[in-house]
Amino acid sequence: MSEYAEGRLIARVEGGIGWLVFNQPERLNAVRYDMWAAMPSAVAELQSDASVRCIIARGAGDKAFVSGADIAEFESERRDAETNRVFTKAVTAATRSLIESPLPVIAMINGFCIGGGVVISSACDIRIASVGSRFGVPAGKLGLGYELDNLKRLVSIVGPGVAMDMLATARHLSAEEALACGFLNRLVPAAELETLTLTYAGMIAELAPLTLKAAKLAKRAAIEPGVDATAQAAIDVCFDSEDYREGRAAFAAKRKPVFKGR
Repeated sequence: MSEYAEGRLIARVEGGIGWLVFNQPERLNAVRYDMWAAMPSAVAELQSDASVRCIIARGAGDKAFVSGADIAEFESERRDAETNRVFTKAVTAATRSLIESPLPVIAMINGFCIGGGVVISSACDIRIASVGSRFGVPAGKLGLGYELDNLKRLVSIVGPGVAMDMLATARHLSAEEALACGFLNRLVPAAELETLTLTYAGMIAELAPLTLKAAKLAKRAAIEPGVDATAQAAIDVCFDSEDYREGRAAFAAKRKPVFKGR
C-alpha cells in the first residue's frame, strides 16, 4: 500500500485489483489540490503491477465517494483565472490518468458524488452506486466555470439536456435519476455494493487485457478527435497477439482461456 498527499489518497493492490481510495472522510472525501496532483502517480503505480487487471476507485467511509473539490483551499488555489489554470491542469492530468489507463476503471459510489466526484467518476469506465447516493454539479452556487473537458465528458455520457439540468439547477440527482439518464451502470443496496463491484472486477480479470485496452481506446475515439488511428492500431495488435491464439485454442478445446496480455 502507498499513501499520497499525506495519506489522503491511497493506492493498494489486493487479489489482482488496484484500489484507488480517496481518504478524507472527515471532509466527505473532498479532493484537495495535492490529491489531484498525486492521482497520476497513484494510478501509474497500480497499473505497473502486472497482477492488476482492474482499478476500483472509491471513497473512504460510508457517506461519500467524493463530495467535491475542497472549497477551503479555493482562496489560495483557485482565487482567479490565473491560479485556476494551474489547478485545472492538475485536475485534467488526474482525469486523463484514469481515461488513458489501459486498465478498466470502476467507480464504486456510496453516498455523495458531487462536483469533483462527478468529474472523477465520469472519467471511470463503469459506475456502480448504492441506493441513496446523490449526484450534482454545484458550480453555479460558487460562480466558478466548469472545466470544458469535464463538461464535454459529462455531455457524452448523459446528453446535453441532463448535463445542463445539473449545471443550471445545481440540484442533486437521485441515484435512480443517475441510473435512468445513463450516468450509472448499476444501482444496488449499499450492503451489496462492494460485492457487485468485485463481481464486475472478477469478470474483467477473466478477459483478454489487450481487448479491453483496445475497447477503451475505441470508446475514446467516439468523442475525442485524433484517437482513431491509435484505437485501430490497438485493435490490430489484438489479432496478432498470443492471447488471440489462446482464445481460439481454448474455444476449440472447450476450456477456459488463460490470457497474459501479450
